[in-house]
This record gives sequence, structure tokens and C-alpha cells, in this order.
Amino acid sequence: MMTYHVNIKFKDSVFRMVFRDKEKLLSLYNALNHSHYDNPDDLEIVTLENAIYMNMKNDTQKASR
Repeated sequence: MMTYHVNIKFKDSVFRMVFRDKEKLLSLYNALNHSHYDNPDDLEIVTLENAIYMNMKNDTQKASR
């Protein structure tokens, strides 16, 4: 079996490159949220650099209690 290693920084940069276009970003937002917004100028793009997520949710521990 072949194992593939994913470069997370590469995936992130491709995602940000594609979706820095507000029309494409709005299309993605509408698709994910089942909404029908039509003015890309209403979007505000906020990018967090080097952010750390400090909390972790573990559903398996919750179910075993």
C-alpha cells in the first residue's frame, strides 16, 4: 500500500490563492451555507497567520461516559 504525505502549507496556499477572488469565495460560502447572497463586495476577507487552535474536542470520550 502506498502512503502519501500531504504538504498542508501547499494546500492552504492553493486554497487562499483560489478563494482570494471575492466572487469565487461568495460562491463557496453560498454552497456551504445553502444561501443566495449576490454581492461579493459585502465580503470581508480576514486571514489569520500562524494561528494556533488551543482547544480540542474529542467526541469518543464524550460518548464513552
